[in-house]
Amino acid sequence: MYYSAETGGFYDPAIHEALPSDAVAISAADHAALLAGNAAGLQIVADQHGYPVLVAPPAPTLDALRAQARAALPAWESAERAAGIDHAGRRWLTTPAALQDIRDALLAGLVPGGVWVDAAREVVPMTLTELQALWGACVTRGAAIYQRRLALEAQVAGMGAAQLNGFAPGW
Repeated sequence: MYYSAETGGFYDPAIHEALPSDAVAISAADHAALLAGNAAGLQIVADQHGYPVLVAPPAPTLDALRAQARAALPAWESAERAAGIDHAGRRWLTTPAALQDIRDALLAGLVPGGVWVDAAREVVPMTLTELQALWGACVTRGAAIYQRRLALEAQVAGMGAAQLNGFAPGW
């Protein structure tokens, strides 16, 4: 087996007809150890003689850590929005489909059969006014989630590396 520092690749003469000019021979055991270390998160780089060695990857930049933290926010927001809401002594679904059902009923101006189903799938007597109040609670909760996301984005922008390494969105 051979390693090329120029390409960062391994070459098997049984497969590759031509080897890069800087290729150095390595043992099968070294090749296996390098691949195992790479699979464990280490990087394979060439030493001063072009021989492959394992090194710890460089620490991510502050910008990369911030981007990673910001990337976690949409999933957190979606999960919060779909987590349900407590209102009028019951738990209600707030999935996109459940919210659409509420909007549809409000647009129609009626609560079908005068009942609604809560998160526990219990049938609950419901008036249009009560459904409007539930919708108001859902809208208020959605606004609070969005405001929290904006606050988290602002916090992330001002965090250092140590804080960003432990960052998890939440309340």
